[in-house]
Amino acid sequence: MDHTIWNPQAECMGREELEQIQLERLQMTLNLTARNVDLYAKRFRKLGLLPEDVRDMSDLAKVPPTTREDLIQAYPYGLFAVPLRSVVQLRLAASSAEPIVVGYTRQDLRMWTELMCRAMTAAGVGRTDIIQVAFNYSQFPGAFTFNQGAESLGAVLTPAATVSAALQIKMMQDFRSTVLAGTPAFALSLIRSMNENASPDNDLSRLHLRVGMFGPEALQPQVRGVLERGLGLKAYTIYGVSEMIEPALAAECTQQSGMHVAEDHFLVEIIDPDTGASKAPGEEGEVVVTSLSTQGYPLIRFRTGDISRLHLAPCPCGRTSARLSPVHKRSDDAVSVRGIRISPHIVERILNEVAPDVADFRLVVQTVHGLGDQVELVVAQPEGSALTGTVLENLRSRLRRVFGLGLRLRQAPLNRLPLAGLTYKTTFQEKEIPATELPF
Repeated sequence: MDHTIWNPQAECMGREELEQIQLERLQMTLNLTARNVDLYAKRFRKLGLLPEDVRDMSDLAKVPPTTREDLIQAYPYGLFAVPLRSVVQLRLAASSAEPIVVGYTRQDLRMWTELMCRAMTAAGVGRTDIIQVAFNYSQFPGAFTFNQGAESLGAVLTPAATVSAALQIKMMQDFRSTVLAGTPAFALSLIRSMNENASPDNDLSRLHLRVGMFGPEALQPQVRGVLERGLGLKAYTIYGVSEMIEPALAAECTQQSGMHVAEDHFLVEIIDPDTGASKAPGEEGEVVVTSLSTQGYPLIRFRTGDISRLHLAPCPCGRTSARLSPVHKRSDDAVSVRGIRISPHIVERILNEVAPDVADFRLVVQTVHGLGDQVELVVAQPEGSALTGTVLENLRSRLRRVFGLGLRLRQAPLNRLPLAGLTYKTTFQEKEIPATELPF
């Protein structure tokens, strides 16, 4: 089971053969975007570059990276490479304040399901498993792909969605679930619930879990250990880019030594986030991804903002694809709270619209073992003034609509704000779990 591979021909091919396939598919993608996407057509003309001129990475590096701002400005259909009638699924890939719409053709969805099957198989999941999907489907549309992957794999699917921790645990016990898919933060809440409601009927020995597949937030090493001990499973991380494909762009195998990239469908570079210069294998930098087989919404050199390393050494599992190190930080100021990305500049924009008299603010993110657990918005008013209850309620409601997450609100004097941390006045506070709450 450890070394079972879903698609050996694709996942175990030699580097020379893989690079030839990448080049052929890259040129097809460049031709597609040069014909049908104005953004890229203009860039290629400005560079005097024809798709057939791209013969290696040094040629592709001449093309300016695609940024989130490019995607936002192209909303809704400016980056689609096929007519809308060829698109069978649309997904919102960002908050309502800065919407991005990604479109998928039938072929795109088949490719995504294939990659999900690869990821599940790499983690040791098979047709005899019972997979409990505990993602919030509205906040993480990629959860639907777990359903499609499980069905294609032939496993039993239990879409538990947003039911309470207590009911999740009961379902695991009654259905004898063997695989849990969800966010690391939610899995921690399951452990906490089991500890707080300890009884013979609510005990680890009554669970049958053996595999956990976690995303979209990174799986910190400390969290992995807590989850494995607290739920009696092996924890794996799965990686995706919401603006392209989430999840299954890369996933861990049973060796747990990096996430295998689906290199036959995506070309991954590592660049210096400040200069844009390419980084050598093993060096840390920003992950940049190019679509190789996507039809509906292909992106060329998309800057993800994720910081990682790319490793080319073969894996003992037999797969020959490059591996990404787990992503534990970003090149921008966005923060992740329970798998939801919060951009401080969007908070600032909402404040300017709802409460323009606010003098300053801080986002204080409390973390448990490095995972965003809760976020508090602290606002400061000019001396002698304060936000009214109506304004605070409007602000709270607007933030929840935009991010899909409730933020705690607190007012403080200007001189009592937490010290400035990251850009856009963001600061972190570490909140460790008391020893009495640890699940071991």
